[in-house]
Amino acid sequence: MENISKLNAAIYRNAQSIINSKLMDLNIRSGQHDFLYVISKNEGISQKELSEFLYVGKSTTAKAVKNLMENDYVKRIQDENDKRIYRLYLTEKGKKVIPKIDATFLELVAIFSKNLSKKEEEETVIVLKRILHTISEEKNKF
Repeated sequence: MENISKLNAAIYRNAQSIINSKLMDLNIRSGQHDFLYVISKNEGISQKELSEFLYVGKSTTAKAVKNLMENDYVKRIQDENDKRIYRLYLTEKGKKVIPKIDATFLELVAIFSKNLSKKEEEETVIVLKRILHTISEEKNKF
């Protein structure tokens, strides 16, 4: 039996390769499209919330947000009620690239499920959610 971790890594690398080639002209580094996508669906999200949503560390989020700000895709605005918190919003430039990112993600989902029946796709989602839940619980122990 093949190792789940090895298969997951291979799927991730191949998916990133497809996404990167489709979004090459946007000057977004690998993986940063995820941050941009989540911000677009959750305008006003904090960096802490963004880290939790994407299951990544605070330093990874800080680097991604910094790059997205430098490329004028995202802006940070201080929270009116808690000055320690900065909220993330898309700039006009950021809003313009979201349709391309959305289309790329939809294309990738179609590729993932291309050779799966509807039942297999549903079962795969159930198993992946269970794996994610288990690994998240383990991570939270540290």
